[in-house]
Amino acid sequence: MTKNRRFYSWRKCSTCRDAQTALDQAGIAVDERDFFADPLSRAEIEELAAAAGIDNLFSWRSPSAKPYRERRDSITPDELIDAMLEEPRLIRRPIITSPDAQPIIGFDRNAYSQINP
Repeated sequence: MTKNRRFYSWRKCSTCRDAQTALDQAGIAVDERDFFADPLSRAEIEELAAAAGIDNLFSWRSPSAKPYRERRDSITPDELIDAMLEEPRLIRRPIITSPDAQPIIGFDRNAYSQINP
């Protein structure tokens, strides 16, 4: 049983694959969703941003984020969401969601160890 845990990833992402391996080794079941094959909707991105913070959800270190870095202090959340909808590489990954906890954005072994299998 996954307890409605969702693992948002990109199958081509080595960090996502490492995170999935860590989850498997810890016996933590998740429903995986490759959001490059099955893109997130605006409502889903807004929900993740509300729970985790737009600045945490946006992948500022991505090469695709270069045009946005100069405007980091002035760009609006709606503009960031529009950018993530257009270019999924701008969504920081992997993401784990569950109904009883805050989303975990990025691969964080310590946070994963707090998840009950």
